[in-house]
Amino acid sequence: MPRLRLAVAVTAFLGRHFRLEEFRCRCGRPTCDAPTVPAPALVSLLDNIRDDVGVPLTITSGLRCSFWNQHEGGEPNSGHLTGTEADVACPTSRLRYFLLVSAITRGVRRIGIGKSFVHFGVATGLPQDVIWTYYP
Repeated sequence: MPRLRLAVAVTAFLGRHFRLEEFRCRCGRPTCDAPTVPAPALVSLLDNIRDDVGVPLTITSGLRCSFWNQHEGGEPNSGHLTGTEADVACPTSRLRYFLLVSAITRGVRRIGIGKSFVHFGVATGLPQDVIWTYYP
């Protein structure tokens, strides 16, 4: 009798709420040189913000290679390149409010506000105590 093999997808979790693939670079190139994991401080921050707001969060942009960072219009020294920054989907102004309250309360010193996302950064080598927008 033939033996059955079951394919099991292994999902690597980072922290309490996020999977590794949520952070992966989205360039799709075999030569992608993006970091393979985000900074633990970023994952911890996002876990804590997730706990504070009480709803699942979606990472819209995590790790990036130089190619993808340029494609997305990122700054040349973006924290996405080092795994210290990520964008979180934010479809409502109410969620944006709670995300910002949580982040500022937790000491986040780098925040970007887009139309449909909020950018959180823990990079210490980039400007601190800044909030910017991505609006034209």
